[in-house]
Amino acid sequence: MRSVLILIYSAFFMISSGVLSQKTNQETLPYEPPTVISATEAVYPIRSVASGTVVLEAALDDGGAITNVRVVRGIPSLTEEAIRALRQWKFQPARLNDHPIASKVPVGFVFVPPSFGPRR
Repeated sequence: MRSVLILIYSAFFMISSGVLSQKTNQETLPYEPPTVISATEAVYPIRSVASGTVVLEAALDDGGAITNVRVVRGIPSLTEEAIRALRQWKFQPARLNDHPIASKVPVGFVFVPPSFGPRR
């Protein structure tokens, strides 16, 4: 009977220490997403008549610099302007366990044609 209690106690101790070690690992590996330091607005192209949202994905290195831009959802007459504006953005890099890491971030640009008619 005593060996059964020791076995149960040992199993309980191993399970509880495993749970505690998992919590400790999660607490010591916090993730901080990248943050925008400065952003350039996209200018509506004068020759376009389209409207909508262009969605891009920016790949960032561990210094926060944009290394690649991928078009997730584009609009032919608006996508190039969105890419031009995004390439001028500055980011603070993502951090994992307080160390900067490479990451990806989605960015959307909403384009609405300018109104040149009379105001009401």
